[in-house]
Amino acid sequence: MNIKELLNIGTKTLIDNNVEYGREDALDLLSNILKKDRLYLIINGLDEVDKESEDIFFNFIEERGRKRPLQYILGNATFMELSFKVKEGVLIPRADTEILVEEVLNYIDKNNYKDICDVCTGTGAIGIAIGYHRPTTTIDICDISEIAEEIAKENIFKLKVEKNVEFYRSDLLSFAEGLHKKYDVIVSNPPYIRTSVIEALMEDVKNYEPHLALDGGEDGLIFYRKITKDSCKFLNKGGLLAFEIGYDQGEEVSELLKEYGFIDVIVKKDLGNNDRVVLGRYL
Repeated sequence: MNIKELLNIGTKTLIDNNVEYGREDALDLLSNILKKDRLYLIINGLDEVDKESEDIFFNFIEERGRKRPLQYILGNATFMELSFKVKEGVLIPRADTEILVEEVLNYIDKNNYKDICDVCTGTGAIGIAIGYHRPTTTIDICDISEIAEEIAKENIFKLKVEKNVEFYRSDLLSFAEGLHKKYDVIVSNPPYIRTSVIEALMEDVKNYEPHLALDGGEDGLIFYRKITKDSCKFLNKGGLLAFEIGYDQGEEVSELLKEYGFIDVIVKKDLGNNDRVVLGRYL
């Protein structure tokens, strides 16, 4: 078959299986297999595709038709213009989280912050992106998950940030106590979905992504409470606490920071005009 025929069959199959972006996903899958960009595929639709690549493509289409996330099929996800390895067991980095990283980078530049900790790191995307784009910083990233440890460490070496990014297997900030760590910034995208809402999430998410990285307890705030409380022990004076939040959690998380003595607490919105980030400084 040629490129155009494969794309048409793949697109129809995905649409028939209620995959929202069937054409785009088919393009991305074939692009990855053939190592050609989307534009090449569109312009050269009559090029013949070898049988091995054709078989791989249809296997990928079958997986995507079952709602397996595209990033898990391909084994990578783009975040902050960097390619991160991903696999089932770690949360897929999302574009909305780039708002959090960009805000932290701004604070680093304005305040000359050097020592950063990324809590609930998963793939390592937040901490590694900060370390990559600000190589003079020192970044600790931590997660309780064994799979997160495997993938985050691979991403550290893949993106060549091993000189300034280090992984710790830890239940939140417990590692920092024994090592007497202090930070200028603590940043986190913790689990924040209410337990009762998990089953209502999209199939791609609830059936494939780790509930450990999604479930924030009955009210979605359990990890915000714990991290905020612990941050008071590990932040330097004037240091920054920065969270990604759910669209309806801006007020509650802001009040939580204020209760623990944080000042200059602000909420930032994402490109969809939803509350997405809460930031506050510790005194």
